Amino acid sequence: MSPRRFYRWLRSALGRGALSLALLAPAPIVAEEPSDAALAEEVAALKERLGALEAELDKQSAKADEAKAAAAKKPTVVWTGQLQADFYAVHQGAASRAAVGDIQDGEAFRRARFGMLGEHGPTEYRIEMDFALSGRPSFLDVYAGIHDVPGLGRVRVGHFFEPFSLERVTPNRFVTFMERGLPDQAFVPARNTGVMANNNWLDDNATWALGYFRNDSDAFGDDTGDDFQDALTGRVTGLPYYDAACGGRRYAHLGFGYSLRGAGDDTVRFRSQPEARLGSATPNVPFFADTGALAGSGHQLIGFEAAVVEGSASMQAEYLLVPTDLAGGDETFSAWCLSASYFLTGEHRPYRKDIGVFDRVQPLRPFVRYAPGEDKTVCLGPGAWEVAARVSRLDLTEGAVAGGELDNFTLGLNWYLTPYLRYTANWVHALTDRPATGPLPMGNFATDFFAMRVGYEF
Repeated sequence: MSPRRFYRWLRSALGRGALSLALLAPAPIVAEEPSDAALAEEVAALKERLGALEAELDKQSAKADEAKAAAAKKPTVVWTGQLQADFYAVHQGAASRAAVGDIQDGEAFRRARFGMLGEHGPTEYRIEMDFALSGRPSFLDVYAGIHDVPGLGRVRVGHFFEPFSLERVTPNRFVTFMERGLPDQAFVPARNTGVMANNNWLDDNATWALGYFRNDSDAFGDDTGDDFQDALTGRVTGLPYYDAACGGRRYAHLGFGYSLRGAGDDTVRFRSQPEARLGSATPNVPFFADTGALAGSGHQLIGFEAAVVEGSASMQAEYLLVPTDLAGGDETFSAWCLSASYFLTGEHRPYRKDIGVFDRVQPLRPFVRYAPGEDKTVCLGPGAWEVAARVSRLDLTEGAVAGGELDNFTLGLNWYLTPYLRYTANWVHALTDRPATGPLPMGNFATDFFAMRVGYEF
């Protein structure tokens, strides 16, 4: 077969094979078009499901609105708490033991607090108890108040701090040292039951506060008996300068306080421990200076306060004069303290302009924190490290009164791991001078306290 004839045969054979395959292949399936009735039924079902979903969403939204409206009719509730665990070692010489006895080392809870606070519109409340103080529990801040009162600003009624002394009205959790300075315990009033108004002025660069209180409220805010003695206490503060442009890292504070106080049972007494406390219900540290019970009708408190913050450095000072009306003649006692601190890690002491007190230290790089994201990657930092020193003096020896003199020198180290967790170490060197005519055994002696505290609050 010639090549030309073979080529024609092959082409003919391939053509016949393709035709056979085409005949054997199944016919393509053609989709059947749905009817108009089926489409209408499906659309109706979808509309029904969509309507049900919209109704459910409206129902959930209505419930949320009802819950929000109901919550707006009630005061808010915020829980608060604090614990401070202290550890003490005491060094005494023979003269100290002879004068005040053998002060034991030990550990105790200085504070263990739990409370709640909140507001409703312009009103506020706070109910707080401490389970470490003598009452076990004891009333702390227990009050109700209202804001934006024309001409008065904020008005508060209940059991709370009288407006006197920067170090006293600054919450203990924001105070630099483990204990407040010597002027505080001897003279400065703590919480009493009363009524107070306070407000801001001079474009929020100054504050004023004035209150009327029962002088000797107990651990539960009570003061019963026929011999009620009252106190009228006030405080004004101002900021000569406040650098808002740098986040409040530079400012100066000045303040003045005054209190006129009656004497219950016509008796006046001033006394103080060193700047060290071991336990609150049964204090292990005795009073180092004490006037004893003095016959008198009352006394005044005149207080001056100042503070300067320049970035990481700060200084604070207070001076108190206490004119006292005694049966044997008027006497004026006094006390003062001066402290300085510095943040090694760059932080500063924040300030609350609305009430003229120090605020919470915020570490720039907390010791342990989680990085942003869902994986909770742990990041480590130094926390905030602060070194501090303070000198205090209390003089209870005037005229015929021989309550003694007490000088304290305190060194402190603070480690703020987070804004709420803090370790504190203090060394307190107390020098005491007691005259022979006083109510306590005479002596001139030194006592050293080495203390550490773990504190957590929220």
